[in-house]
Amino acid sequence: MFGFLAAAGSALAWGSYIVPFKKSPSSNIALFQTMMTIGVFLFALIVSPLIGYPLSLNIYGIAGGILWGIGNMLSLKAVSELGISLAMPVWVSVVVIGSFLYGILLFHELPSGILLGLFGVVFIIFGVIFIGTTGKSERKNIRQGITAAVIAGICFASQLVPLKIAKLTSAEFFFPMSVGILLFGVGFALYKKVKFTNEAIGKSLLCGGMWSVGNLLSIIAVSILGLAKGLPLTQSAVLIAVLWGLFYFKEITKSSEVKKVIVGSIILLSGVIILGLA
Repeated sequence: MFGFLAAAGSALAWGSYIVPFKKSPSSNIALFQTMMTIGVFLFALIVSPLIGYPLSLNIYGIAGGILWGIGNMLSLKAVSELGISLAMPVWVSVVVIGSFLYGILLFHELPSGILLGLFGVVFIIFGVIFIGTTGKSERKNIRQGITAAVIAGICFASQLVPLKIAKLTSAEFFFPMSVGILLFGVGFALYKKVKFTNEAIGKSLLCGGMWSVGNLLSIIAVSILGLAKGLPLTQSAVLIAVLWGLFYFKEITKSSEVKKVIVGSIILLSGVIILGLA
């Protein structure tokens, strides 16, 4: 039960962390990305000792952090090109498919529930796509946005693979992953020659902290439930994100689209339940 609660909490945090980015007046994605990685690291540095997690390092956690850093950079690009209500469903679909395949093919998870799990994944993807076709997305460059979202999804689906390969606990993986995220952020800033200003510092740090909450809970969920089940369940975050995008940011214009969101949500949540039973 705790694994499912962790997945639900992760979905809530991950579905909301992009909101500060959307509310930010900053158009400097490179600076926002860099400051967000600092926010992720600071959260892990402060919280780890409080919950009894060691401040030790390992290459697996660092590798997972670097994978996330690449994915996050591309996801911010996708949001800026497509809008939140289209970009996130695209990369979430890739995450669901990728993590499920990793789990069953690489780690031999769900040996007696693969078929049921597959049905759950299909339902989740259909729900995600259905929801993603609604709303008034801010589409600037569709090709670049879709490409960025797909590659981001591959990176996000792979970020916890090192955890499973090394058979680490959530305590052993969480802080090193934040270090990997910080290292990517610093390297990215040096490569882009980012000039640090006061622009959106608070929102970028908040964005990083909110994501880190979701990350901690996702690591716990995957540690308990496995990669094939745990990570796809966290991708219910797309429903939270789309609700933000459609209603708070007014990316919805017609009542008929509200109905589509409701139908898509039912399909998505049905998939979550089916996958949970696998």
